[in-house]
Parts: sequence; structure tokens; C-alpha cells
Amino acid sequence: MAKSTERRPRGRRRRKGRAALLLAILALTGAARSIPAQDESVFELSLEQLRSVKVLTATKTPVALHATPAIVTLLTADDIARYGYQTLAEALSHMAGFVESDDRLNHSFGVRGISAGAQSAGRGIKILLDGQPIAFRSTQQQWTGEEFIPMNMVERIEVVRGPVSVLYGADALLGAVNVITRRGSSGQRLAASYERGREGRHGTLLSGSGSMQREGYWLSWGVQAGSEERGNLDLPRISPDYRRLASRAFAPDDASRPRSLYLRGGWRGERDDLTASAFWQKQESDHVFSSLNPLLRPPSHADLHQGFVRLAYSRKLNERNTVRANLSYGEGKPGSGDRVQTGATDYYLLRDFGYKALDGSVEWLWQPRPNSSLLLGADVLRDRETLESFRRRSLADGSDFQLSQPGERRLRNTGFYLQWQFPLFGKWQAIAGGRRDRHSVFSSQQSWRAGVVGELPRGWGLKLLGGTAFQAPSSELLYRTSVQPGDVRGNPDLAPQKARTVELQLSVPPSEHWNAALTLYRTSVSDLVTLEQAFFNLVARNSSSSTVKGVELEVRYQWSWLNAYANVSHASTERGLNRYTLAPLAQRPGGELFPRNSANLGLSAGLLGQQLVLSADNRYVGPRPAATANVLLANQDYRLGSYWDTTLSARWNLSLHSHLRLQVRDLWNSRYVDPGVGGIDYPSLGRRYAIQYEYRF
Repeated sequence: MAKSTERRPRGRRRRKGRAALLLAILALTGAARSIPAQDESVFELSLEQLRSVKVLTATKTPVALHATPAIVTLLTADDIARYGYQTLAEALSHMAGFVESDDRLNHSFGVRGISAGAQSAGRGIKILLDGQPIAFRSTQQQWTGEEFIPMNMVERIEVVRGPVSVLYGADALLGAVNVITRRGSSGQRLAASYERGREGRHGTLLSGSGSMQREGYWLSWGVQAGSEERGNLDLPRISPDYRRLASRAFAPDDASRPRSLYLRGGWRGERDDLTASAFWQKQESDHVFSSLNPLLRPPSHADLHQGFVRLAYSRKLNERNTVRANLSYGEGKPGSGDRVQTGATDYYLLRDFGYKALDGSVEWLWQPRPNSSLLLGADVLRDRETLESFRRRSLADGSDFQLSQPGERRLRNTGFYLQWQFPLFGKWQAIAGGRRDRHSVFSSQQSWRAGVVGELPRGWGLKLLGGTAFQAPSSELLYRTSVQPGDVRGNPDLAPQKARTVELQLSVPPSEHWNAALTLYRTSVSDLVTLEQAFFNLVARNSSSSTVKGVELEVRYQWSWLNAYANVSHASTERGLNRYTLAPLAQRPGGELFPRNSANLGLSAGLLGQQLVLSADNRYVGPRPAATANVLLANQDYRLGSYWDTTLSARWNLSLHSHLRLQVRDLWNSRYVDPGVGGIDYPSLGRRYAIQYEYRF
């Protein structure tokens, strides 16, 4: 069994990755010579078209972006192509109010001053793929890196900041993100990219996607596979455990092998719409910066996979009435390569956990007038959770010893919801909605939303919105059994976190060349969940409350060959006293992990008739406080410095079928630091150079 921990030499893997990239590019180039050309240049929507795009996520009904009763940001396929976003996480990190922390395994996001914690993988927001949640349900973590679908498969991304639990139930605490893929006859796309950075770090990403349509039938597909070597990252000197761990800071082994597959198709008739989809993703990566035993050689290795199959049907009964229903089955569990290293030389740990889930919903939509609708719906969830247990595997003889007993829990939830959109007077609309969830563990939860949207004199737009949302505790936080000191132990009495938000948005009158929106908000979170010390372990508890007051400014500009966007966010957090500790350093009235100020600025120019597209994308993250666990370990409060992350991109259309992109990431080599836990903070990759070739047919 000792051979199971050996790794192929880095040089051999590097040569294999380069060979795969070269073969892919040669294949694509050969295909380009054999297929007739067609025009598919990069042209963006006009601002008036963008303003009138009908979005679905906020209300589950098509409403023009400017009239949607929610704070929505739309990212189009043109934006993705223009700035060269390779992953969903990268795209979200440039959204107003979103701030990322990357631990080289997962991308964790805080939104509007509130963070679900380091290594949370965005569990505070609901991420959907064509309306279907993608969270790994045992932990509620969401994989948004290269193990997600190819970005050239995406038609648009709808980002809703604020409460949407009325429609989506649990976990839409801070907002929802719906990734909507291409549907129709947009052709096929193949892409290969290679990236290289300092200390020999490099990565390869191969992807393909496409869609086709014949009469009433249609099909879309996407597949992606990556290979990345990220070793020799320096441990940030600001880390509390730097002196103890510095000798391990140059860990040579840090590899990632993400995979994903997405198939979606159906039939559309005059009144009927039937859709079937299947999704699979695999997260396979070394976890060098794990919270308990970081920088080990060899490191812990995450090998997890999950997927779902889904069937959705919609029938338009008449001009006013539509019924919709969907049913999905999903499951996730570790793969054979998953292992947890403890620093022992004679054994490692194997974990067994996962889920099998059945979801279904039915909705009736009544639209008596174009600007009025009533939505009634019910959804059910049936989860069978395999509780996390561990086996100790000996390196000497391969024998296993059961450290914790396996277990199983069945979780059930039923939700009923109602949403009414109706006209008030003139150009003013209103929305009101409510939901009631009944869960087998945490009993009943109620959610509501209300708001008005309209137009002031001289064309100024106004939105006044309010609502509530909640996040359910994961089975990991409820039932986990710890096997190491410092590990997380479950708390079956943990209650959901609840958020209450009020928002006010003022937008400028329609303009040919620019638009802007200013948003003020106030969010209060009660029963805030934090990890508290309990003897030798950590336990999740509803320790306090938090209130955030903030402002967001979003601007878009377009003139001839010039395209630009900018957003600025400010969040001021006031956290209540932690009722489970008397340690002064643990009382953090300003919160943790999230900066008060952040901003994004992108500038793009289409030259030579859009033949050459140049862009500069900038991300600013202000100083932010470290995690409370690290502050206690350092025995002093400390903050991580601000940084700019700039990406330069040049996209050249080689022909009507193919294009080549060159990129420089982290242009200034800022080598910024993200807040972490376990005595360490997370280093960035520094300056990298990337090349991408894409062929369309």
C-alpha cells in the first residue's frame, strides 16, 4: 500500500501536460483548415438592449433587468469573452459586493460585509446551474473553479444580491447566482489554454462546448479537464504560525486535476417544453493549506465527485396560465484517491461521507396582464446523508482501523411559497411574497419579500426592497465526529442563520453611452454561526448577531470601440458580543475576513473592426481583518494589507473561426495574501502568463 502515496515525477507530468496541449492545438488548427468559415466576432449588447434583457432568477418570471424587483447584476457571454474569465469564481470576484478568499482548493466568497468563513467555499450564497443548485450537500460547499462547466458554454450569469429565500428556500442567505447556458444552434467550441508562473508553476485547461437545434429538438454539451502544478508557494510571513511552519513552506507537491461534464437537451413545442440534463464534476486536488495539518509532505488530497440528473417540464395551458414541474436526483461522495494526512509517517486517514438526494417542485404561474403575475409553488427535498467517518490506513500492510463509527441521517424538507407581482400606478410595480419551510431537524422557517419598482421624474429609476432569508446548517456541522485535536465536532442543536435586508437603489435615466446605479442596504443576521473552542475541538454555535450597512455603485460605459465597467463597494459591520467567550480578542465588533472597501474596474477596446480586443481588468481589495481563530493564535489582532490584482488581455481573431488570447495575470506581481485559518494565511500565485486558443465551427 505504500505505493499508493507515491506521485509521478513533476517533470514527467509537465511534459505530458505540454504534449496534450500541443496535440489539442494541432487538432484544432487542422480542423480549422477543413471547415467553412462563419462570422462570430465579439460584439456586445448595446446599453439599451442590456437594460431590457429579461432576467429570471430574481422572480422566476421574465422581467426586464431595469424593472426587476431585486438588485441584479448581469454578466453576459460578451463580457466573459472580452475579459477572458476562465472560471465562475474569477467572474464572481469582479462583482460588486463579492470578495474572494482562495485556499488553493476552494474559492470562498463573502458578500456585502458578511463571510461564511475561510474554506467555506461560498456556502452563504445559492449557486444554480440553469436553476439547479450545485452545492455538495454534506458540507454545502460549492465548487466554482475549473471543476465547474466551461465558461464558453455560458450565455449569461445573473447575480442577485439580497434575500431570495422566498423562491429558493435555505442557503440563499446573501444572494443567488444563476449560470444560464447556451440553448439553440450556436455551434461548437473547442479551447486549449496554458498558463505559467513563477517557480515553474503551470497549468493546462482543455474544454469543449456546443449546442445544436433541429426542428423542436435541441442539445447542448460542455466538458472540461484541467491539470495544474502550484508547488513552491511561500507561506506569508504575516501568518501566526510562520516560524513553526516556515521550514515546510516550500512544499513541492501541490497538484490539481479538475473535471466536469454537462449535458442538456430537450424538446420545445407550441405549448410544451421538456428539458433533461445531467451534470458531473470532480474536485481532485492536493490540499496543502488545510486548516488542521497544513504544509505536510505529502499533503492531504481531496478527491470528491458529485452530480445530478434532472427532468423539467413546462406547459402553457393558455395565454394566462402555465404549470411547471421538475424532478432531480443527485449524489456525491469521495473518490478512491481521497486521503487526510495527519503528519504521521506510518498511516493516513480515509473518510467516508456523502449524500443521495431527491428534489422536486411544482409551480403554477397566472399572468392576467403583461405586468402582473401570481406564482404558487411547492418543493420537497429528501436527503440521505452518510455521516462523515474515518478509517486509519496503515502504510506498512494496507490494513484499516475504524476510528469513528459510520452513521446515516435522513433529512426532509417541504416548502410552500407564493409571489405576487402587480402594477400600482403609472410606471410603478410592486412585489410581495412569502414562504414557509418545514424541516425534519430545525422545524419551521418563514421567509418574506416585498418591494416597489418605478420611475421618478426625468427617467430616474427607483427600487425599494425588503426581505428575509435563512441558511440551514449542513449535516457536517450538525453531526460530524472529530478524530483529531482541533477538529470540528457536530452540534445537533445548531439553528439556521437568518438575515433581514432592506435595500434602496437609484439608477440614472436611460442613456446611449452609459448607465449607473447606486444601492444602499442594511442587512442584519441573527443566530450568526461561528466555530467556538470546546476543550480540544471546535463546535459550531449560534454565537452572536451582525449588522452591515453598506453602499454599492455600479457604472457601465460604452462608446464606439470602447467598453468599460466599474463598481465600488463599502460595507460597515457591527457584530454583537460572542456569548460563548470572554476572550477580548474574540470579541470582534468589526467582523472578520471582509474588507470595508473593495472595487473593480475594467476597460476594453475593440480595434481593427473588433479583430483585436484589448482589455485591462482590475480588482482592488482593501485591508481586511484576519480570521478570529488566527488572531487568538497570534495573541494579537492583525489585518491583511490591501492589494490590486490586474489582468491584461489581448484577443486576436485569427480567422472567422478561431482566435488566440494572450494574458498576463497579477500584472504587478503583488503576490497578495488572503485570510486563512489554522495558523496560516493563503498566498497568491503571483504573476502568470497565459495563452489560449479557441476554435468554433
